[in-house]
Amino acid sequence: MNPVDLAQQLIEKGGHVHLIGAGGIGMAGVAFLLRERGFTVTGCDVQENRQTDWLRKNGIRIFTGHDEGHISNEIGWLVRSTAVPDTHPEVRCALALGIPVSRRGEVLPALMRDRTCIAVSGTHGKTSTTAMIAQMLDCGYCVGGEIAGTEGVAKDAPLIVVEADESDGTVAGYTPDYAVITNIEYDHMEHHASEADFVGCFEQFVQNTRKKVFYCADDPISRNVVQTFQSAQEQAGMPAPHKCEPFFCPARRIPLSIPGIHNQWNAAAALAVCRLWKPEDELLDALENIRPVRRRFETVFEDGGIRIISDYAHHPTEISALVQAVLEMEPRRILAVFQPHRYTRTLALGADFPTGFQGVEKLWLVPVYAASEEPVKGGTTQDLIAHFPESWNERLKYCQTLDAAWADIQPELREGDLLLIVGAGDIEQLAERARKGL
Repeated sequence: MNPVDLAQQLIEKGGHVHLIGAGGIGMAGVAFLLRERGFTVTGCDVQENRQTDWLRKNGIRIFTGHDEGHISNEIGWLVRSTAVPDTHPEVRCALALGIPVSRRGEVLPALMRDRTCIAVSGTHGKTSTTAMIAQMLDCGYCVGGEIAGTEGVAKDAPLIVVEADESDGTVAGYTPDYAVITNIEYDHMEHHASEADFVGCFEQFVQNTRKKVFYCADDPISRNVVQTFQSAQEQAGMPAPHKCEPFFCPARRIPLSIPGIHNQWNAAAALAVCRLWKPEDELLDALENIRPVRRRFETVFEDGGIRIISDYAHHPTEISALVQAVLEMEPRRILAVFQPHRYTRTLALGADFPTGFQGVEKLWLVPVYAASEEPVKGGTTQDLIAHFPESWNERLKYCQTLDAAWADIQPELREGDLLLIVGAGDIEQLAERARKGL
């Protein structure tokens, strides 16, 4: 049986569901939505965080640590994050007891089948675009980031916008009413063996959409995916099941509280789909007051003429967009500390990273955040450093730990500087330190 169909059957059945990795952003949202559908929900994670606190406040029991004792015949369903392998003790125990096991990316599409669903996907910008749509329409959401001023990462409603994940290919399992493709650029080499495999997920996403697909007019791969689908339908003598509509970055800048041309594109995507529900003037007013997503151009310190911004960027294209947004602010100097994310990405895209940091005066690099990967030859931070030209020799420093990097950075900061804390791993710890002051 199709894994999403199985998840739908289990949703209809109800009962007790247990989630492994419940403290992750995406998993916490699914846990909350399952509870809203009437499930008894429990979960576990290796450590406490804001998400586990939020789930407990909403009546969900969360265990700290993993243990086979969490699994019993009382549980009717186990849901795991993509990072949890088949060899995990709780997964093995569930399978031995005959308890069905699903991935998070199979459950969320199933939860959307009885809702009017807007699914947002793309290599870059999907979290920010999803958050914009949620605020502009004041609808339900499940988003891979914390929106400033909201209590949690998910809310159920008849109309709901969700972030559809391409990283593990589960974007292909969605059957949304409306789809948004922000852009498509090859990534997540740990799961997708080739660019064709990666793009194929979006091709299926387009085919599955029931009413309308909104796609970036400026992105060649997105255009090709849509045009190929439309041509195939025409050649088969079949009407397309939905219309595909491009969105454009407007000539006049959209009023936003957050800078950067990439956020103009995100806002353009959000506007395109939200026009189906609200008039333009209301939507522009909402955008002008949009609340940003945590770790997306988030100011974590500002004092004494020094500003520190934390950002989740971990792909060269995202880093370049981040630096360009900072340059709009005209700081005296831009400094950055970067933690590469995954050995596979660092190996595949290493040569593209130096261009992304163009405009940065001094850069600190720390070891790769493995994200459960084993080291890959050619994918370490030392390998990344080898891609930087000689002009970086005096401006680039490698630190073996986050502690060492933070100790080295602080004396360097002076009035007028802007420091970027960049990456998707535990480099967030430096942002938390910055909040407490220098």
